Amino acid sequence: MTKKWLILITILMLAGVLVSGCADTADDDTAMEEENAEETTADDVEEVAVVGDGVDHGIRMEYYGMMKPSEIEINRGDTLVWTNYKPQNTFVLVSDDGLFEDQEMYVHDTYDYTFMNTGTYTFSVVDVPDMTLTVTVN
Repeated sequence: MTKKWLILITILMLAGVLVSGCADTADDDTAMEEENAEETTADDVEEVAVVGDGVDHGIRMEYYGMMKPSEIEINRGDTLVWTNYKPQNTFVLVSDDGLFEDQEMYVHDTYDYTFMNTGTYTFSVVDVPDMTLTVTVN
């Protein structure tokens, strides 16, 4: 008799796990559909003419607290791609000018940003004072 109850309880627990897994998927699908349903009006889109070829430039975040290069001159429409080459821990990339939110980067993580406005911008890494980058956008 106790075996029958044990089997019944086990079956009910497995059924509950299966049903709860299906319910989460349905909620995620609904959220995705709602995000895709948002309409963009012409007023929401700002057209910006890209100058240059839209070149990608790699920035290495190195183990010894260095960003290579530490200064770079690029054209409007170019993209910087930061890559963390530190084999341990993480770096937190900061746009000192507030261009983007702080980016926590683990080993081999990348973060890219496309510059659409001219100017001079600086970037740093939390708790590594000498790890800076100055970008001049023409």
